This record gives sequence, structure tokens and C-alpha cells, in this order.
Amino acid sequence: MYVGLIGLGNLGTAIANLVAHNGHDVIGWDHQAEVVAEISTQHRNTRYLPSIDLHPAVSATDDLAALLASCDVVFVAVPARYVESSLSPFVDAVSPETTVVNMAKGIDVKSGLTALQTLQELFPSNPVVMLSGPSIANEFAHGMPTVIVLAGSDRTDLLRVSTLLDNEHFRTRFSDDAIGVELGGVLKNIYAIGLGMFDGQEVSSINFRAVYLTIALEEMARIGAAVGARLETFLYLAGIGDLLATALSEHSHNRHMGQRLAEGLTREQVRDEMGVLPEGYSTLRATLYVAEKMHVSVPLAKGLWGVIEGHQTADRFITSLIHDFVE
Repeated sequence: MYVGLIGLGNLGTAIANLVAHNGHDVIGWDHQAEVVAEISTQHRNTRYLPSIDLHPAVSATDDLAALLASCDVVFVAVPARYVESSLSPFVDAVSPETTVVNMAKGIDVKSGLTALQTLQELFPSNPVVMLSGPSIANEFAHGMPTVIVLAGSDRTDLLRVSTLLDNEHFRTRFSDDAIGVELGGVLKNIYAIGLGMFDGQEVSSINFRAVYLTIALEEMARIGAAVGARLETFLYLAGIGDLLATALSEHSHNRHMGQRLAEGLTREQVRDEMGVLPEGYSTLRATLYVAEKMHVSVPLAKGLWGVIEGHQTADRFITSLIHDFVE
């Protein structure tokens, strides 16, 4: 089976390498010419996975139309805000038999659509599968075990994708709650920012971190239920599993953003330091808009936004949690 990978960041590259090790030819595309060139000539991606030698079956191209026309399965791993702009010029190149797998996690602020919904609009005749769950790329790229969720309406599509991914350390489970699985992966980025604020304020209490993550999961499930997701989805791998993985990982860009904000940097200074604000920032803004329209109570999300926008300090945000939820 010929597999395409759109977006060669750390997750995209790690999945490409995994699929290649499982016996399939993989061709990737990225807007960064230097990433494409290095993978093509050296089978390395030192920007995103510097310690990994890529499988010889992984190649890269700058011709996105040709990639889309030639692949049986296409994984999409560009940032959510670039899904529509990257793919819309090339939708006619895609065969209706091609399975599209979404790994992008975010909500478009302008359209209000999730990345999965954007792909479903772009490719209405294609099977579209959601992939999410605890999948820190730097870990499974080194053979550390994990289990993720594939979600969609047709088990045949899920089986097709699972055969590309499953091996002794990377396993898949199935769900028919695609919106719930996606939102678990989307919303956890918001709350990982908050746990980073605990780091920045040197709040080391495991008890209180557990309190925060429990409240965050409750808020995620409340948002999900309001838009039609099932509660039990948030109690499994794509919900609590992904929340714990991202919030606790030292590799999390969202957690790092929260830490730097709590250490006194402004949003603009964090952006300058990181190059770009992580997905959780734009997701938070869109989520607050949706929550307002759906009459969903999201006090944690509002508190995080207040810190990001400079309306309150991280110390005040953490103190309010103690007063509101512990007393």
C-alpha cells in the first residue's frame, strides 16, 4: 500500500517512519523545503526528530498534487489552521477511493470547524478517519509502547488504517465517536497550558495537580457533550489518556507555553521565543466562543485565557482554583 504523509513535523515524521517499518512505502510533503530535502537525501529530520534515522522506505516531495494522486491512504498532520489552505487547491487530485486520516488537532477560528470537519468538507466522497490518543512522537519513535484510537463510521476503513500502524509497540483501538475522539485530542492542548503554569509557579503538589487534571477532564467532557460527543469517549484513551500524556510530557509545547507565561513572559514574548504559539492557544479562543454560544460553563478555560491575555496572573489563576474547588 502506498501511503502519503502531509506535514512532516515530529508526529507526522514519527508516523511515517512507523508505517515504513511496518512494510509500506511512504512519501511525505511539508511546506519547509529544508525538511523535504533532508529527508530525501539523508533520511533524517533533524529539526523535529533529531535522534532518529528514518527507514529507507520514507521519502519526501515538494509536489503535493502528485502525492495526493498516487497514495491509497493519506495522513494529514499539518497544524489545524493550515489544513484548508494546504489542501483545497489539490482536492481534484484525490481519488474517491483514497482514505484520509486526520491527525491535525484544532479548531479554525474563522470557520468554527474542527480539522476533521474541514477534511470532511474538502473530501465529501472519501472515507475520513480520525486518529488521536496518547501519542507523544518522541516516545513511540523510539519504540516506547502506546495505544491510540481510530474513529470513523465504517469499521472497514478503520481496519485498513490499523494494518498500517499496528506492531508490537504501537496498537490501535476503534471508536465510532469521531467528534468525541477528535475533541479529546483538541481540548487537551488547552488544559496542558494550565499544568505548565503549575511548573512556572513551582507548584509541585501531586494532589493539586490531580485535582486540576480531574477538573480539566470534567470541563472537556462538558464541552464535548454539548456538541454531540459521548461522555465515555472522554474516559478512555482519546480523552483522559491524551490529556495525561500531553499535560505531563516534558515535550509538550502547550505545557511549555503555560510555564513561560507563569514565569512572567507575555503572550508576545512567548511567541517570539517559541517561533509560533502552540495549537492550544488558537483552540482556546475558538472553544470559548463555542462554549458561549452553547451555554457551557468553562471556568478553567476562561481563567487560562485571562492569564494569556494578561488580565490576571498565573498565581491568581491557581489561587482561585484552590478557593473555588478545594474549600
